Amino acid sequence: MSEDIVASLSLNKILVAILEEYGQLTIPTLRFMDAGKDDKELVIEYDDKDLVFKISLRGKAEDGLVSNDD
Repeated sequence: MSEDIVASLSLNKILVAILEEYGQLTIPTLRFMDAGKDDKELVIEYDDKDLVFKISLRGKAEDGLVSNDD
């Protein structure tokens, strides 16, 4: 079932949910300009126990999560 929930999400739904949770995010212009340079993918996992989505970035060439600290 959790795969169906994640599959039904669009990027727009994800962004709206994040902004509803946190209000406003301030992102430096360079973060947007550099966002496509690294080979990263958006990872969305659903936790059935806590009923939450976990959203993170992962390097496509690595198994571990990519740090957001540049």
